[in-house]
Amino acid sequence: VIASDPLAAVDKERTDILMYCTGGIRCDVYSALLRKQGFKRLYTLKGGVSHYLESEGSVRWVGNLFVFDARLSLLPSTYKPAVEIEASTMLEGSLDDSFAKCYICGSQVSELRHRNCANLDCNLLFLCCAGCVKHLRGCCCIQCTSASRLRPVLTGHQRYQKWHNYRDFE
Repeated sequence: VIASDPLAAVDKERTDILMYCTGGIRCDVYSALLRKQGFKRLYTLKGGVSHYLESEGSVRWVGNLFVFDARLSLLPSTYKPAVEIEASTMLEGSLDDSFAKCYICGSQVSELRHRNCANLDCNLLFLCCAGCVKHLRGCCCIQCTSASRLRPVLTGHQRYQKWHNYRDFE
C-alpha cells in the first residue's frame, strides 16, 4: 500500500497540498482524512471549481468540467454565460491546447472530450481523436475491440448517455 501511495514520501509538516474538485465536497472529505494522517498544510478551493467559475468566469479555462451525473461533462460557461461571451472574442486563438493529445495515437485533438472504453470490462476514461474512435470502435486499444461485452459507439453529446442493454451479454 505504501509503495502505491503518491504521498508516502511527502513531508507532512512542510508540504503545501492544494486540492480541488467540481463542487468542493470530495476535497473537503479527503482533506479531513489527510489531516487525520498528519498532513498540516492542506488547502481546498472553496466551493470547488463550479464556485470558482461562478465568481471568476471561465476566461482562461481550457476544456470542459467533469461532473458525476448523467451529463458527465459541462461547458464552463454554464456557470457564468455572460462573461464567457465577452471572453470568447478576447481570447480567440490565444490558448495553448497542445497538451491535449489522443491517448491512442498521440495526435493533437480538436475537442477536449473524454470517453469511456467501449469494452464494458475495461471502461477506461481517455481522450481520443475522431479517427481512433472510428478505427477502434470506441475502445482504448486493439485488445478491447475483441471483448465480448462492447457498448455501441455514441458520438457527440450522445456518448454521455447511459446505456442499459447489458442483459444482451449474459
